[in-house]
Amino acid sequence: SVVFAVAVLAVAAVVALRAVAVRAAAVAVAARAVAVAVAVRAVAWWSTSSIYPMLDRTLFSLSLQLVALRIPARKCSEFMTRLQGHIIQRPKVKPITREPAGEPNLRLLLLCEEVRDLQLGSLPEDLRAYVQGEGATPVFHRVELDYSYFTAEQVLRQLLPEGMEVPSAFEQVGHIAHVNLRAEHLPFKQMIGQVLLDKNSPRIRTVVNKIDSISNEFRVFPMEVLAGDSEFKTQVKENSAVFRLDYREVYWNSRLEREHRRIVQMFGPGDVICDMFAGIGPFAVPAALRGCRVYANDLNPKSIEWLRANVEGNKVDKLVRVANEDAKDFVRGLLGKTRPAQAPAGSSSLADSTPGQSLLEFGEFGHVLMNLPASALDFLDVFVGLFDAASWRTPLPRVHCYCFSKAEDPAADVIQRAEEVMGCKLPCATASVVRDVAPSKLMMCLTFAIPDEVGWMAGEGMAGATDAKRRRTAQESNPPQ
Repeated sequence: SVVFAVAVLAVAAVVALRAVAVRAAAVAVAARAVAVAVAVRAVAWWSTSSIYPMLDRTLFSLSLQLVALRIPARKCSEFMTRLQGHIIQRPKVKPITREPAGEPNLRLLLLCEEVRDLQLGSLPEDLRAYVQGEGATPVFHRVELDYSYFTAEQVLRQLLPEGMEVPSAFEQVGHIAHVNLRAEHLPFKQMIGQVLLDKNSPRIRTVVNKIDSISNEFRVFPMEVLAGDSEFKTQVKENSAVFRLDYREVYWNSRLEREHRRIVQMFGPGDVICDMFAGIGPFAVPAALRGCRVYANDLNPKSIEWLRANVEGNKVDKLVRVANEDAKDFVRGLLGKTRPAQAPAGSSSLADSTPGQSLLEFGEFGHVLMNLPASALDFLDVFVGLFDAASWRTPLPRVHCYCFSKAEDPAADVIQRAEEVMGCKLPCATASVVRDVAPSKLMMCLTFAIPDEVGWMAGEGMAGATDAKRRRTAQESNPPQ
């Protein structure tokens, strides 16, 4: 029995030791979990406090000790005229202020910072005599300037490390400010966003940063909100039109306003336009407002939703026909070359048609817009052998094709690349610079008329051009009754 008791005690001891080991392991696991949680919180704290410093507005103040003239309120205009060039010229600092003692009929005229003494020794003698003769009293006056006085550039220059470029410029899209911060700016991105918001409110309510390049077929880019509201639906006024859009879903570039206007001003009332990459309508809607008729297409269903909204909002729905297709299918479909592709739900192609049925409701188009700089040149071959002299009764259209170039001679570069795609020379082509996109990278606009030798269907060539011209002349001579 003693042996049995000892054995039982030994077994109990082993079990107890194992239990202790299990508990120790559990405690170790729990300790690791706590350590991980603490580490995560530490990283979160570090990311918000050390990596992303907060904006302290109280750091910005400036005290100006000025000389002012105490003058009658009714003589402010006269004194301003006589002392022109010797009055305070700081932005946001008004040269005339109320007298601190509250005298209702007196004002203080703040002199420039070069005037430092009450004897007005730095003023010309005749002005000192004028001040004395009018009974004005020189006094010292202190002006306190706080954070609201300083510009975004001034604030950021003080907050960012010395030598770092100050990102005070941005693209404005309605109430949204869009910045492209460099890697060196990212540790300060929230602070930069808040400063830009502070200094551009109320016209700016949201500041966003592009976090990756445009790499998808819809030309939209991922973005993050740095400051302000997370509201991306906005409204833009451009070239007599009002555009509504969701900046997350569609492409928009306010820096292209001048280029949009340049192209649209080429068109006249009654012109017919084919816009292959229409987006939300920066070309199509202003052209329609000028009396043009437009076939407008885009591959992005969201762009089509906003394009329709903008067409209706600007009351040009009778002048614009909207399609949601691949650009080549769209153009071929207009001329009845193929059955239009099946449109996604909620969108449509121009019409349901059978092969060979033209969809040129507005007639033949005289201009083609191709605003997809990254790849528009690759779409030019759609025009090779596209036009049938039996049905196309006008000259072949002019193409306005946007593209990028990094070449030393960008004009020659884009013309050569277009000729390679078209399979012919473009002797009358011109290429103009639209804007700088990046160092050594330009956005170009290539303009040319589709050559007869490649535009007409096989076997027609110049004969097709002559035939089309003959029929057009006959039609103009005998207009329908």
